Amino acid sequence: MPLARVWVTTPGAMSMAGLPRHLELRPIKIGELVYEQSDIVIFDEVDTVIKWFDDVYAEEVLLTNGGVFDEIGVKTEDYMRFNRNPPPLTQRWTGAERDAQKAITATLTLLDKRSGHEFLRQWIERGYFTPNSLLFKFARRLTGLEEFDPPDISEEQLKANTQRVQQTVQYFDALLDEDPLIRQPRSNPKVDRLALLVQQINSIGESATDRNIHLACKAWILDFFPHTERQLAELRAELEKRQNNSQQPAKKKRRNPLKENELDPVDTLETLAYRLQFALTIALLDRHTRIVFYEWHNRPSKLEEEPPHRRMPTAMLNILPLPPTGRQFGTYYSRKDDSFNQSENSSENALSLFAYTNIGRYYVLNFHRLLTDLDGQRGPNVLALSGTSYLPHSTRFHVGKPQGILMPESKAREAIASSNFKFLPQQKRNDEAIRISGRPERQKMGLIKEMAQALVANNGTGCLGQELDRLKLLSEGDPNSWEDRGRLLLLVNSYPQARWTANEIRGCWSSMNEYVYHLTPDTKEMEDGFDIQMVGEFGALKRADIETFALTGGKILVAPINSIGRGFNILNKNGKAAFGSVYFLTRPYPHPHDTQAIAQELNCRTLDWLEDENFVAWQEDGVLQRAEAVRQLAARYWRSVEHRSYYKTLRNNEELRAFPRHDLAATTAGLIIQAVGRLLRGGVPFHAYFVDAAWAPNNAKQEQADTPRTSLLAAIIDLLCDYVDKNPICKALYQPLVDALVNIDNFTWEIDARDKESI
Repeated sequence: MPLARVWVTTPGAMSMAGLPRHLELRPIKIGELVYEQSDIVIFDEVDTVIKWFDDVYAEEVLLTNGGVFDEIGVKTEDYMRFNRNPPPLTQRWTGAERDAQKAITATLTLLDKRSGHEFLRQWIERGYFTPNSLLFKFARRLTGLEEFDPPDISEEQLKANTQRVQQTVQYFDALLDEDPLIRQPRSNPKVDRLALLVQQINSIGESATDRNIHLACKAWILDFFPHTERQLAELRAELEKRQNNSQQPAKKKRRNPLKENELDPVDTLETLAYRLQFALTIALLDRHTRIVFYEWHNRPSKLEEEPPHRRMPTAMLNILPLPPTGRQFGTYYSRKDDSFNQSENSSENALSLFAYTNIGRYYVLNFHRLLTDLDGQRGPNVLALSGTSYLPHSTRFHVGKPQGILMPESKAREAIASSNFKFLPQQKRNDEAIRISGRPERQKMGLIKEMAQALVANNGTGCLGQELDRLKLLSEGDPNSWEDRGRLLLLVNSYPQARWTANEIRGCWSSMNEYVYHLTPDTKEMEDGFDIQMVGEFGALKRADIETFALTGGKILVAPINSIGRGFNILNKNGKAAFGSVYFLTRPYPHPHDTQAIAQELNCRTLDWLEDENFVAWQEDGVLQRAEAVRQLAARYWRSVEHRSYYKTLRNNEELRAFPRHDLAATTAGLIIQAVGRLLRGGVPFHAYFVDAAWAPNNAKQEQADTPRTSLLAAIIDLLCDYVDKNPICKALYQPLVDALVNIDNFTWEIDARDKESI
C-alpha cells in the first residue's frame, strides 16, 4: 500500500476502516490517510457516495429485543452494586440509563394489546414516532383539526390551519428546547405545567397505568384549552357533512368490514389526554437516550460494549457540522415481528432509535478542505463524477454545478431520441384503471396481481405477449438495433412486489413459466418483510447475478427500480442492451416516514440555506438569534416532510426553500434516466411504458388532460422541458430524452390555469 500509486476504496472503508499497526501507528482511518497523502481523489457516482455518508450519520439503533438497553442494563446494575459512589458524570449516565429503561417500559405498556390502547397503536401504525411529530399531530387534534388536511383544501384554509396549529405548537417547541427535568417555573404556565407533567412521569415507576398522570394530562387540556370539546364537536359535524355529501343515494353502499373496525376519527378528552401522556413519555425517552448515547464515555468503566452507533464513523463526529435540528432529534420505531420462532408477546417489545448526528454529505462536498480549518493545510484535489447529479431540484441526486461535462456518444443520444414512451394504464374487469401507488399497503398485493393479470390477459394475448412479438419483428427488420433484445424489464417499488408480480405472471401464462424471473436482494441488503428463504425459490435471480440474465434464457425480469439503476451492464451476446422494453408498473413515491430520506433532504436543504444570504433566519440580529431561528425552521421543515401525503397535496414553501413537487419530479426523472440507461447500452433504442394509473390519474380515467399538479409524469416532462429551455447544462444532458418524452403516446397534459399566471 505505501508504494502503490493508485488506491481504490469504498465510502465505508474510508470512514471506518483503520490501518494495520505496522503501517501506521496513528489511530486514523483510511479516509484521513487518503486526505493527507493523495494528490487527487475521484468520487465515482458521487450521489451514491453522498447518500452513504448521509445515511451513516442518520442511523437506526435497536433498543430492545437484543438491543442496546438489553445489553447494558444488567451490567450497569452489577456495576452499581459495588460502586455506590461513582463519579458525578457516571452517576448522571447511570441515572439516565435507569430512567430510559422505565420510559421504554411505559412506552410499550401504553402500546400493549392488553394493557394499552388501540387508538395509540393506530396513531403510530406507520412504524415511527418522535416527540416533535407526536406533539405536532396532537396540536392539530387539540385545535379541532384532522391530523392531515384533506387533498381538496384551499390555499387560504391551509394557511389558516397552519397558523392555528402554530399557536399551539409553540408551547411544545418551548418544552423541547430545554431539558424538561431541570426546567424552572417561568412566566409561561402552559410550558411550566408540561414540564411538571414530564417530571411526574419520570418519578413514577408505573406511569403508563397511573390514573393520576392521565388526570393531570386531562386537566392541562381543560385548563389551557377550554374550548376543546366544542371544537371536537364541530369537527365531527364537518366530517359527517362531508361524508353525507360524498354518498351517492342511487347506489346502495356495500358494507366494508375494514371500515367498520376503524376507530372514531374524532377524539374525546379521554383519548386526547392519553395522546398527550404518550407524547410526553416519548419526549422523556428522547432525553434519557440522548445522555446514554452521546455521553457514552461516562459509562461505568466495566461496561466494555462498543458505542451504540458503532456504524457511525466516530472520527468525524466532532468535525462534520451538526444537523440544524440538533443531535437530540430522535425517531423511535415500534415494529411487529411476525417470525414464527417468536413468543406470543415478544413482537410487541421492539423499539429502536433513529439518531441523526451530523450532516454526512459535508464529508464529500468539502473533502478538498475537510481539515483545513484545523490544520491550515489544503486537502487533495477532488473530481466528482455522476450521470444524474445535475438535477437542480432533486435533494437526492443533485450535487452542484459541474466544472465540465463528458458528453455521451452521438449514437447514444440518437438512440434516446428515437426511443418510444407510452402511457399504458390497465383496467380491472369493471373497466376501472388499476392504481397501485398511493393505496394502503394491505391492498397492494391484490392490485399488483390484478395488474399482472391484465398485462398477460388470456394466456399471453395481452400487452406483454404483444410486446414480445413486436420485438421479434423489429429484430428481423433492424437486426443492428434489435437482434436478441426480445426481453422485458418490469419495474416495481420493492422486492416483495417483484415476487408477487412474477408469481402472478407465471400463474396466468403457463407457457412462459420458465422464462419469468424476479430479482432478489443480496443478503446484505435484505428488506424488512423479505424472507431470506425466498432467495433460492423458483425463478429467483440474485441482484449480483443480474448481468447474466441474457444467459438464463429468461424473457421477463421483474425488479425494484432502485436495484438496477446504475452500475450494471445487462448485455446480450452482441454486447448490446439485453432488454428491448421497460415497464414502470408502479410510480415511485418516497415513504413519508423514511427517516434517513428525510435527513438526506434536510441535509441538502441546510446547505442551500447556507448559500442563500436572503434566507429568513439570517435576517435575525446576532449569532444566537440566527441559530435559534434555524433550529425552529429546521423543526418545521422536518415536520412538513413527515406530514406529506398524496401527490396532489404537495405545496411549495418559499420561506423554507421547499419545493416538494419539483423535488419529486426531478428525483423521479433521475430514476427513470438510470433505469432506461440499462436499455441504451450499445447505443440502441428502447420502448418504455408507464403502467400505474397513478402516473396520470386524469388520463387513466379518460376524463381530461392532466397537469403537473395532478400527474407526476406531467410534472417530470414540464420540469425537464423547463430545464433544457433555460439551462445550457441540462440542454446538453437531457435534450434527447425531452424530445422523446414530449412525444409520449396516449398521454395529454397542459399547464394548470393557476400556474399560467406565474409563467
